[in-house]
Amino acid sequence: MFIEWDEKFSLHHALLDQQHQELFDLANAVQALDPETADKAELGRLFKEFFDYMAKHFKEEEAYMQSLDYPLYDKHKKFHESIIEGMTKILKEKKSIPELQKSMKMIAKKWLVEHILENDLKIEKWRKSTSVTEEDSLHAL
Repeated sequence: MFIEWDEKFSLHHALLDQQHQELFDLANAVQALDPETADKAELGRLFKEFFDYMAKHFKEEEAYMQSLDYPLYDKHKKFHESIIEGMTKILKEKKSIPELQKSMKMIAKKWLVEHILENDLKIEKWRKSTSVTEEDSLHAL
């Protein structure tokens, strides 16, 4: 299951949208590996790259939420922490390539697509309601 970036995922924040697109690309790179020929070290490297990039992205997204005085910041940050904990657990487990790909599918669907649609887009709705421009919010990062 490859997931394509779509405008419906946009927060109308250039940096955060670019980071979301990169996360989609990394998740798709894992999905594209052939379990018959893929090297487990390559899959592990991609998974770790995805994990590291997601952790970096969360820090920047949290700074953005703080710049907006986003009222659901604490709840959203806790959700980020639970994602990181879940990915840490997956990284520590010894899994086969098909199992890691299955985990990545779940991460891409649950933690990436659903998180953006159900949580991140609330940030954009809040920003619009408070009339903070993208340029103003970029200065906060």
